[in-house]
Amino acid sequence: MSRVRAVVPVLFVFGAVLSFTWSTVKADEYRVLIAASSDFDDRIGVSIELPELTSDTSVFVFPVTVPGTYEEHLWWRLVHNFRAFDASGSPLPTSRSADSQFVIPRQTVRVSYRLDDSFDDLDSRVNIFQPAGTSFQGDTVFVLNHGGVVGYVDGKQTRPYTVRVERSPEIATFTALQVLERGYDFDVYTAPTYDALVDGPALLCRADTATYQSGGAQILVAVCGTPNGKPLAPAFAKGFKRATDAVADFLPSMPVNRYTFLVYLWDKDTVNVKRTKYSVGALEHNTSSMYFLFYSTHPKGYEEIAAHEFLHILVPLHLHSKEIGRFNFRFPAMSKHLWLYEGVTEYFANQAGLRGRTSTEKDFLQAIQRGARSAAFVPDTFSLTSFSKNVLLHDNQKIYPVIYQIGPANALLLDILLRSETNEKMGVLELVYGLMGKYGKAAPFDDDSLFADIGTLTTPTVQSYLETYVGGAHSLPFAQYLPLIGWEFADSTQDSALGFGIHIDRDASVADTIYLIADSTNVFGFKTGDILMKVNGRTINEASLWNARRLWRATTTDPLTVTVQRDGHVIEKTAKPTNRLVMQYNVIKESASPTESQLKFRKLVLYGIRE
Repeated sequence: MSRVRAVVPVLFVFGAVLSFTWSTVKADEYRVLIAASSDFDDRIGVSIELPELTSDTSVFVFPVTVPGTYEEHLWWRLVHNFRAFDASGSPLPTSRSADSQFVIPRQTVRVSYRLDDSFDDLDSRVNIFQPAGTSFQGDTVFVLNHGGVVGYVDGKQTRPYTVRVERSPEIATFTALQVLERGYDFDVYTAPTYDALVDGPALLCRADTATYQSGGAQILVAVCGTPNGKPLAPAFAKGFKRATDAVADFLPSMPVNRYTFLVYLWDKDTVNVKRTKYSVGALEHNTSSMYFLFYSTHPKGYEEIAAHEFLHILVPLHLHSKEIGRFNFRFPAMSKHLWLYEGVTEYFANQAGLRGRTSTEKDFLQAIQRGARSAAFVPDTFSLTSFSKNVLLHDNQKIYPVIYQIGPANALLLDILLRSETNEKMGVLELVYGLMGKYGKAAPFDDDSLFADIGTLTTPTVQSYLETYVGGAHSLPFAQYLPLIGWEFADSTQDSALGFGIHIDRDASVADTIYLIADSTNVFGFKTGDILMKVNGRTINEASLWNARRLWRATTTDPLTVTVQRDGHVIEKTAKPTNRLVMQYNVIKESASPTESQLKFRKLVLYGIRE
């Protein structure tokens, strides 16, 4: 970490307040001061004036998680020297609640604390997705996802926030939140509620920006982290514009009039970013998205991510359940409808790319194929709604990426069914807009009623599909619906490809006991009936079988280390795949001679073109 002189930390240690006025701030809101300069212990100071407290004691909350991440963060872990003060500035006693939050007395008018950032947090209990995280780098770069910086008093989550960030005059603050004032060495912005504050991250760094228009919306791109200071925002803006233009053409109308792309570039240094696994990606917000990407002088390959995050404006940012619309940051309850929030959004991103000619029909088919193959290796008890409701559980965290594969595949089948059931008038996009007309940001739907609501908007057959294949533990009906668009489906085929000669005995395997079927020429020398225990050191059971997929679907010649149990003995072998006849599951391909009606229907479903 950068070792620089602290600007204000001692003031926070002793509980003083930096001298500035809040002349336009109301007394019943939160007034936050963030000292954006990390000191010798790589921490920043935060001071918050609170709304009036009316209970003998209150709980000051830091989120367990935040919307859109589907993982635990436990932000209170990174809080140090938490202190409470009365109106005279005298310190007050504090304690910790059973769930590790901070208990403060009624006389409290202000709290202060120091914060570590998550980019170099190595706590084994969590692995915070970097686009949802925080970074404090001297006085040069700050990633402020406010869920990891600011808390709230339990019961006062809907009060307004005014935030003043004290920063070096050499850097600027970029956020989609409403900025009230920009000073020489400070910025002031506001949010109407805590949820809105969390929904509006800020990025502080030397200015590297670009702007453009897309579909009538004004777009800002702010980039931080270029090692040599070379401006890269114009290059990123070029790719982002391709993505947003494709989305603008795909949607009936652009759902926002302004949007901000916040981009942190990582040059693979392990000083400022110590935990680097599963980092690259983005997190959506209503009018912005935060990106954590590899540094490159010629950025490319991020357009699909950008389209996905931008399309989240529809779901879950506009259309969502009460679990999201009234998010409980202290005791989070997850929604059952990740199939909609992530699966349908990824499907829309694939469709937008196809219709905007940033991808091909072959790319689209391959995306659906990935989903079909992933569906072949989830547990027999797997249900999209149950998985979503319990996504924070360890077993579901291990297979979380399947939602981005199975989800779009399910969305395609639903799209085909909707077109068939509504005389071609309604697809998934029209369904989402229909639901948005009934619900919205301020009118969330009930988690348990969504399928019935969709049935009312469509047909009983559509509701039955959702209850059976999304809510139930039934294999997706690829063979029933894909032929309608001229695609063929097979449960299994044998093809020449890289492989290890190992398969799963689906009939014999249960729960934590996964039996293998081994070809006589398998590269490990395993035998049929061996019990699979680990792949590359990772324990494998029915819930995490997806993580062993390279055993039967090798994509490179890299070796695998596989551990099995045979007759009570543990055997570990390492080998590389070889070319052989490999069993492929849930195989999708285009029909060799599709009919005219199949091609017309495919054009309608994939491109929205009715002939």
